[in-house]
Amino acid sequence: MTAVAVLMVASCKETLPKRFDTFVNNVEKKCDSFSEADWNKANAKFEQLVDEFEQNKDSYNQEELKQIRSDITKYVGLVAKSGINSVINAVNGVVDQIPSLLEGIGNFLKDLGLTESDEEKED
Repeated sequence: MTAVAVLMVASCKETLPKRFDTFVNNVEKKCDSFSEADWNKANAKFEQLVDEFEQNKDSYNQEELKQIRSDITKYVGLVAKSGINSVINAVNGVVDQIPSLLEGIGNFLKDLGLTESDEEKED
């Protein structure tokens, strides 16, 4: 029974980069017609994938890590492009959980004017 559990965990680890890529590509294809509810569903799935990645990130090789990071960055960009503030805020919450992974994403969002700068927060 333990061997089956280990194989299932290993299988999930092996397929996460592929699942991440498929998810982000599907969102990219359909996001122009997404409602806020669609974005909320996508964000919930994104959060699950990020959580799974965070729990297992030491088990991926450099190529897999690069691909997952690229997919995360791409997804954040799609959300920012959507311009729906509640969606952006939800994704920012997930991104805040993985700051070491996504250095520069916060600056990207600030450059787009989608988040407050530290100076604006102090006012």
